[in-house]
Amino acid sequence: MKFKQTEIGCIPEHWKVLPIRDVTMAVTDYVANGSFASLAANVSYKDDKDVAVLIRLVDYNNNFQGNFVYIDDHAYNFLSKSKLYGGEIIISNVGANVGTVFRCPTLPYKMSLAPNSIMVKFNENNDFYFHWLKSRNGQQMIKSIVTGSAQPKFNKTNFRQMLVPVPPIEEQNRIAAILNAIDDKINKNRQINDNLAA
Repeated sequence: MKFKQTEIGCIPEHWKVLPIRDVTMAVTDYVANGSFASLAANVSYKDDKDVAVLIRLVDYNNNFQGNFVYIDDHAYNFLSKSKLYGGEIIISNVGANVGTVFRCPTLPYKMSLAPNSIMVKFNENNDFYFHWLKSRNGQQMIKSIVTGSAQPKFNKTNFRQMLVPVPPIEEQNRIAAILNAIDDKINKNRQINDNLAA
């Protein structure tokens, strides 16, 4: 197989390189739902259980085990542009952990994206791009659009312009299947270790 050097690193010669906006069906965030004033007027955060959960980086770091922030039905419907259903790719875009990539879980609540993250859905294999965004090359590309030192961040506009590899769909599917199997094995081993520790 022949390779070529590109802006995103060395990739197979037959792969394309395109901006994210050309290969996605959705790139959204919390502030896509309205102005800060309208968000403040329509969305109240709650500690007590309610209709929906805001999915945050801290929840991912806690393995989605609780201490969620809840919102009521009105807020959930107001945040219509950032509803989550499980499996979506989420990327932290503000703060010390900018660039952290994780999947939205499936919880027994309705879900919506919290501030300081971007949700992205790709046209083809989401799993392939999930693994690429977490890879060294993907993380380097994310770092290249980060601005600010005191409060590192990147915005939706720059993220949409960020370049990604575009293999043929059959290769995306094959690569994703291998990496998903490795992830599953790692997760099973972690659960076994947790059970043994308990």
